[in-house]
Amino acid sequence: MHKWTVPTVTLFALVTLTLHVPRATAELKPLMAGWEQYFTVTWEPTQHNGRQVLQGYVNNTSSYDVHSIRILVETLDTAGATTSQRVAWVPGQMSGASRLFFEVPVALAPTYRVRVFSYERLELPSIMR
Repeated sequence: MHKWTVPTVTLFALVTLTLHVPRATAELKPLMAGWEQYFTVTWEPTQHNGRQVLQGYVNNTSSYDVHSIRILVETLDTAGATTSQRVAWVPGQMSGASRLFFEVPVALAPTYRVRVFSYERLELPSIMR
């Protein structure tokens, strides 16, 4: 090993860690375009065990069975601009024309928006169709 290797690596690490490079953060959007055709979301802010949470339901208005549902929970300011975003899992799977309950911790905000971020359809093997 070269005698300059360790000091050089250490110097590079220190410069890299202390150098502040501003980076833009992209706003999250639902991964599933057209999710509104298959789902509605209802929610209300409330307190649970001393924490601010959103409680609500993802309603499946389609005839499809779905699982691995994630929601995008956003806090909005008084002008309607997004102040924070969080993706959360909705536990369970649901058949068509049913709903699943969710509860997500949130920061106190003037208003919120909840959208379906992603989901997977349950497909039956072709022999069962």
